[in-house]
Amino acid sequence: MRVLKSINNNVVSCCDESGREWIAMGRGLGFSLRPGDELDEARVEKRFRMETPDDARRLADLFSSLPARQIELCSLIVDRATRDLGGKLSPSVYLTLTDHICFAIERLRSGTTFQNTLLTEVRTFYPREYTVGKHALELLAQELDVHFPDDEAANIALHLVNAEYENSLSDTLRITQTLHDILSTLGGWPHLRLDAGSRFYDEFTVHLKFLVLRAFAGDVEPRGDERFVELVRQCYPHEFHCAQQIVEGLERRTQNALPPEEQAYLAASLHRTCRLI
Repeated sequence: MRVLKSINNNVVSCCDESGREWIAMGRGLGFSLRPGDELDEARVEKRFRMETPDDARRLADLFSSLPARQIELCSLIVDRATRDLGGKLSPSVYLTLTDHICFAIERLRSGTTFQNTLLTEVRTFYPREYTVGKHALELLAQELDVHFPDDEAANIALHLVNAEYENSLSDTLRITQTLHDILSTLGGWPHLRLDAGSRFYDEFTVHLKFLVLRAFAGDVEPRGDERFVELVRQCYPHEFHCAQQIVEGLERRTQNALPPEEQAYLAASLHRTCRLI
């Protein structure tokens, strides 16, 4: 690969034989390199390729303005997330998460922190991402002596959710806020209580999360299970009515119609996870 620009002593912008731009990292990698030099790939410890040239330029500009150790730690956090979440993350996570974490460190050191009002929902619906966020806070505390509240673990988790589902942060926040509102609806529903101690609770939260994701994406197909819908309506009328209110609210918020089967499956899940009082 040929060097395009030495960003700092440890980070280099380069291109491969196909002309695709990469960001390469390694201790002392960028020292004394000039544009056009051949990159010693044996010294490359990590490389990133953004999805667009604009993202590559933004990442290069970001890396040029940040302390090398912070960049390294953010890269380790993404590596941990990639391993623990078991799926492919959008390459843009290196840009968005590094930018977020380094700015959060700057804010914290100046005495400014922000409360994440969706902390409970993030812990409930994105437990794996939240666990990675907690690991990130432990790593930053150990290496940089910066100590964040748990709210920051939730902020990191939301960025990871974006990278998993390739949503914008605003979309992820809308989805998480919707989950918060649904839990509030359930919390105030007469004669019905969601039982967090139920062995079906985790299954319910996964079901609800993906229902909301599908509703926002408009990716819901009718299954033609009219008999199942009627059976659930007759067997679990209270849960069915509650599910109806939730589904109708989702339809208003997303402007996407949901088939009757979604209401029935949600009602059945509510029956297993809630208790009548």
